[in-house]
Amino acid sequence: MSNRTLVELNHDHCPDIYDDNRLLLWAESAAAYMRSGRKEELPRGATFKHMRHHSDPDPMKGHGDPS
Repeated sequence: MSNRTLVELNHDHCPDIYDDNRLLLWAESAAAYMRSGRKEELPRGATFKHMRHHSDPDPMKGHGDPS
């Protein structure tokens, strides 16, 4: 399956890059979401906005997305 996900990142919840454990937990949560597609797996500060299959039309085309 080749899905694309649009998420909003809240910069107030960015893990401290000097706290290896916290950074690792955030990355593990992000990876868990990418494997499962379950919104509940997203790390703190990441809010699900939209998911689509790569072959579906991109709803962001023409809205400042250069790709």
